[in-house]
This record gives sequence, structure tokens and C-alpha cells, in this order.
Amino acid sequence: MNRIGIIKSKLLKKLTESYGSNNKSEMKNILKSVVENKEFKEMYLFYEEIENKYFEDKEIAKLYVEGIDTEMVKQQVKNLKTFCESLDKKLGDIEVTTNEIYEALDQLGSEDSLSNLEKKIVAKKRLIEHLTTKKSVENISESKTYTANENLLHAVLVNNFNNLYENTLSKEDKEALKNILDINGEELLTKTSELKETILSKVTNILSESKDADLETKLKSVRNEVTSMTPSKYNYYRLTQLKNGLD
Repeated sequence: MNRIGIIKSKLLKKLTESYGSNNKSEMKNILKSVVENKEFKEMYLFYEEIENKYFEDKEIAKLYVEGIDTEMVKQQVKNLKTFCESLDKKLGDIEVTTNEIYEALDQLGSEDSLSNLEKKIVAKKRLIEHLTTKKSVENISESKTYTANENLLHAVLVNNFNNLYENTLSKEDKEALKNILDINGEELLTKTSELKETILSKVTNILSESKDADLETKLKSVRNEVTSMTPSKYNYYRLTQLKNGLD
């Protein structure tokens, strides 16, 4: 079974260590491997999305989990076998805490057999429970450790690494980004909520006063984007940039 969840956790921890020791060559070596594999990027972001996903309707959650346990997903996992083995060797021996959600996803991505039938049923049950549980501040703080590399890896996976970390950041922007990286889980939820409210209020005010059709279209797009953003350090950074653009 491909342990994509384990590799994801190891990748984050390795980048944390490299980031903390300012080992840029090691970081770039690892990130180059990641960014060049589209299927791994998609799978990584999928695992990330599941952590905070919530369905009020249990039947929809069940259908969603059944959708994960499909040949399409299994084939993508199978396609990543060689890449994951290579990346795992590059990351080396790193001890990581087991993430039950990742473990369940790994299980559903494995090939069907009589020997793992029970494990798959248990994995489905665990995922349905997770998806139908509202994610409070405590849930998110306990289930996800926010590390200094989270913003970095998100930036890489959405193809914004160069924009964020190369020549486009001013000294002030780099300092602001450093402050975001230091925010803990509870602060992140509160600050994200406050920032979204501020931006949406500004957008509403501008829309009520403007008669420019092009501007109205852009502002409505911004409003939709802000409304759909979930709490993460990368999204918080994006929100600060949007706010600055409206000031």
C-alpha cells in the first residue's frame, strides 16, 4: 500500500527542519521533486482539503467517501508508487505521528482484496465520522500542527513559490509573512474570520458607491473568493494581500 499520508507528514517535517536550519539547498531539492509531479500535488492538496471538510448531511458524506474508494483514485495512487518510493528515500528516516485521517485515505487508495476488506470498512467509517463532525477551533488545533513550512509548501503546490519567496517580496512583505508563519491554530481561525469580515465590508461599501461595470465584476469575484477561503496560513497571506489592494 502506498503510504501517501505518511510521506506527506514526513515531507512537512523535513521541510520544517530545513527551514529552521536555513538549509535552502535541501529545501529546493525536495520542493523541485514535488512541484514537478502534478499527480502528487493533486493528491497532497486532496489530503489537505479532507482535514477540514464538513458535510451536514451524513448521506452526502457517505457518497463522498464511496467516491474516494474508486478505481480512478486507486489508479492515481498506483501511478505514484515509483515517485513516492523515490521521495521517501530522499526524505530519509523521519519519525512522524500517525494521522488517522491520512491512514484511512491511504487504506481506501489501496487495491481491493479479501485481506484488507475489514480495514477498508473501518477506514470508511472513520472518514464518515470525520466528515460529519463540525471542525471547531479545538478540532483543528489538535488535528493539525501549523508549522513554519506550511505556507511554503502550499505556495509551491499552487505554483506561487517564485512569487512569494524570490524577488517579488519586499523586506516589509517578508516580515509580514514571517509573522503569519508564527500564528498558532486558534489565532489563525480568529484572525482569518476578522480579516474576511473586513474585506467583505470594504467590498460591499465600494460596490454600493461604484458605477463601473468592470470594477463591479472584479469586486464580485473577490467577494466570492474571500467567502470560499478556508483557514490556512497560505489563505491568510492571500487575504492580507487582497485587503492591502483594497486600501
